[in-house]
Amino acid sequence: MTQPAPLILIADDEPHMLRLVGFSLKSVNATLLTATSGLDALKIIRERPVTLAIFDVHMKDIDGLTALRELRQDPVHSNLPVILLTGAGETHIEEQGRALGVQAFFRKPFSPAQLAARVRELLPAPTA
Repeated sequence: MTQPAPLILIADDEPHMLRLVGFSLKSVNATLLTATSGLDALKIIRERPVTLAIFDVHMKDIDGLTALRELRQDPVHSNLPVILLTGAGETHIEEQGRALGVQAFFRKPFSPAQLAARVRELLPAPTA
């Protein structure tokens, strides 16, 4: 039986960033889902078996850190791997993210190849 492709959720309220992250992950064997707000991201994660999430820190309604805090309080999703996208110079956000168990940070602008490599590292190894 073939294992289904992992689901990766990309949450950003800027359409060009959703396209850029999606393009960056084109070489990753995964199904990509998108959300344009923190609340939409949480709704998708609660409804679908998301394997990894990429949150922009600054989004409408609730930001990426607030969404992450809510995830960490939910026992079902408390260990979901999360990557945060941040603006330059936001070291306080990195500190908060690390306290919440974020696996990686990428400052905008980021290297698409480095993002894809980190995502591959965080995805579970395929089973035969």
